[in-house]
Amino acid sequence: MFHTRKISFREKRILRFSSIYILFLFIIGVCFVSVLRTHAQVPTLISEPSLAERVFEEHKTFLMHETTLELLPAALEEIKKPDNQELLTPETIASILDNPDQLKNLVSDIDDKFITLLKENQAAQTFLGDADVQTLLQDTAAIEELTSILAMVLAERVFAKYKDFFEREDISEVLPEVLIQLKTPEIQKLLSPTTIGLVVENPDALKSFLPQIDDEFITLLKEDAEVIAVLKDPAVQSLLQNVKAIEKFAVLLELSSMVNVIVRIVPASVVSPQVGEQLVITVDIADGKGAAGYQGTLQFDPTALRFVSLTHGTFLTGQVQPIATIVKENQITFAQITADTPSETDEGTLVTITFEVVDAVASVLSLSDVIIAKLGAVELQVTVENAEILAPPRPWDVNSDNRVNILDLTYVASYFGDMDAPSNADVNGDGNINILDLTLIASHFGEVYSD
Repeated sequence: MFHTRKISFREKRILRFSSIYILFLFIIGVCFVSVLRTHAQVPTLISEPSLAERVFEEHKTFLMHETTLELLPAALEEIKKPDNQELLTPETIASILDNPDQLKNLVSDIDDKFITLLKENQAAQTFLGDADVQTLLQDTAAIEELTSILAMVLAERVFAKYKDFFEREDISEVLPEVLIQLKTPEIQKLLSPTTIGLVVENPDALKSFLPQIDDEFITLLKEDAEVIAVLKDPAVQSLLQNVKAIEKFAVLLELSSMVNVIVRIVPASVVSPQVGEQLVITVDIADGKGAAGYQGTLQFDPTALRFVSLTHGTFLTGQVQPIATIVKENQITFAQITADTPSETDEGTLVTITFEVVDAVASVLSLSDVIIAKLGAVELQVTVENAEILAPPRPWDVNSDNRVNILDLTYVASYFGDMDAPSNADVNGDGNINILDLTLIASHFGEVYSD
């Protein structure tokens, strides 16, 4: 049998107070856990600066100097070429620091002014001696990012200095067409301080390599002292020789008619991996802010590559609706749309594509039928940048005749033990000409290469 007892008023107060106290402790505990979680998540919200961003911040004074902005972008373009990347090692960079003239032996097209800068400028020597910079110089993606940063710096400097000039009605009428023509690869090859100086002295000379140029612009060059003064500015001349800087400059001036969306294959040039290994490329977009959909077709050589997989990037967000990828023998068609959220960023990756190497030969990756659209079926102008795959080096084909035979063996044998032998005789690159080089050739004896 159960007995019940009436609870006193005092006991009720104690129970009520205990309940409130326990509830209070519970609320405090929940808040404390929430704070801990919030603080634990903060680091994940702060992205680490990239290698290129670290280098720029560390050497900002040097990199923003007028002479650096004039010379470094072109030097970086040369350095990132695959043939030059193969030669860049910590050892060769150290040797360049000791003797900048050696850079000419490694990168033959480098501007002599850049070598002079390395010789005479202490900040340039400090820059090249930085371990992060040396790592960047051996990473083409990081080089590309740094050149984009420098292009923006250059564009912003010219924009701030001459904003009123470029917004003059007579200048703004002809400027878009002039810049569009100047940034074409054919014209960029011809542009140099010498040719720009020639145009300043004789504006009619501009017609010789820009036949479509507006006569009104040539008249301005002849008669307008302000136009001549602007063109004589080294910063303006550097900008005109830098496609990325021209594009950034057009954005600053809101020249929408010449701001094309750029869709490019990355990397633009890569040495083929060996047979059976994978090659991963991305299709990236630049100046694509506001895009809500994309499509394109990538062509490849099926005798060199086999398609493995394709994944879409994160350039588009919101209610993303990927469209089925179509894979044929030599091409891949991809597409994706977002139903509600146009891109809020200029740059990003559209797709990542993985191939398996079937034959390690030279081939081309090219894009076609590329469409970038805004909501409402508004198509944006697009510039496509394709890519090349280079055949891997074959040092055992010593005379580069695409066959490995007795000629290669006898050539290396003639320099056996010679410490001053030509570099191609050192087949394995260990600094010695010995039996190891001959056996490496022998292991490929009889091979014939189609490319």
